[in-house]
Amino acid sequence: MTPAHYSFMRNLVANRSPKLSSAIAKEMADTQDLGRVRGRAVLYEEADFIKAETKLRNAGYSVEAPAVGRQRSDANDAGSEKAFAAPVTEGLVAVVAIGVPGIATPEGSFLAMKWRDALALPYEVLVVCENLESMQRVHRYAWLQPYLLEGGRRRRALVLFRGAPDWFRIGPASRLVAGDTRPVLGLFDFDPQGLLMAAGLPRREALCLPPWELLEALVIERKRHDLYAAQEAGCRAQLDACADQDIATAWARMRLLTRGLNQEAFPERD
Repeated sequence: MTPAHYSFMRNLVANRSPKLSSAIAKEMADTQDLGRVRGRAVLYEEADFIKAETKLRNAGYSVEAPAVGRQRSDANDAGSEKAFAAPVTEGLVAVVAIGVPGIATPEGSFLAMKWRDALALPYEVLVVCENLESMQRVHRYAWLQPYLLEGGRRRRALVLFRGAPDWFRIGPASRLVAGDTRPVLGLFDFDPQGLLMAAGLPRREALCLPPWELLEALVIERKRHDLYAAQEAGCRAQLDACADQDIATAWARMRLLTRGLNQEAFPERD
């Protein structure tokens, strides 16, 4: 799904409109089973609002309706300069540098910079990470290290947070990915939406997941049937049609378990 689809769901959850007639409302009814099409309109019940909220939370999005942002300099003099202003992270991306000369990112931290400045860094592989918290733990993912190797040598890597609606937005991160030419690794939740997002990455070299013997045990232990159930219907057709080996294998395993796992639960080194 695109940022517009997530914005639509956030507005739907916030406003709880019983009926909408926009093109995107009809698209979401057809592809995400949100609402029921009746003539030219889409009708909603409380179950649809709950479903939209679940999809947002599973994807790491705020459920609050997006506000129209302005520049901080445009804020009213009588109030705070922050009121109704665009986030201070507007146009920035969050990154973690691994082995990039001249840049130190201590464990548990990240850097914020303009996406063009990040694109100019001398990394060799870009790792797109779904969740900011997981990106801060990336140094602790020992199982990730083999993905960074090429010919037995560890490549200089830049881990990029894919963005969220309200801070470190998706747009700048997407522009960095689109403007780059280097190989990409996908680091996403083990759930249907995570697989779809990974499948959509250009120049993707691999889907990064813990070894199956570790991942399977955690998926069974954590019992996150909700991650699978809330997303399966809306993602099934696209994932069934995906011929990529990494995605197809992960999807087959996920269907057998009927469970997912959020990145924050991925195994660490200790």
